[in-house]
Amino acid sequence: MKKIETNDLLQIIGMLGLIASLIFVGMELRQNQQVARVTAYQALAEQIATYNALLLSEPEINRIRISALNNENLNASEIEMYRAFFRMLKRQSELAYLQYENGIIDEELLIRSLGPLRDHVRRSNLAESLWNNSTQRLSEQLGYVPSFEAYFDRVNEEK
Repeated sequence: MKKIETNDLLQIIGMLGLIASLIFVGMELRQNQQVARVTAYQALAEQIATYNALLLSEPEINRIRISALNNENLNASEIEMYRAFFRMLKRQSELAYLQYENGIIDEELLIRSLGPLRDHVRRSNLAESLWNNSTQRLSEQLGYVPSFEAYFDRVNEEK
């Protein structure tokens, strides 16, 4: 009888140890998720800082950006510079969307991150044209509108 009680006690201790280790693993996973979220937010903040630094340190790009937002005529060279600037905005927004899709950032931060791209597409005829051409080209290549482009179009239609 004593041997059965010892076996039962050892099994209970083993189960408690297993439960404790599962709790520990769960806590570690949660902590790792928090670190991933903070890292993703920092990466987004760094991109926004780079965007702002570019506008502060490159007056020519800033002038072209403002001209595009005001729908002023740009020469071919300026259009190419704006096109590169627009691609940077789009890539930043795509990264934010990817982080949102993977649960790293919430929709509120995503919407804020899309702000500069959204502002350009709404105000600049050139940006709107670049966006529409890019989306159409991707749609033709893939046979469907990619999820980021579909999401952005929905958000951009909202007031």
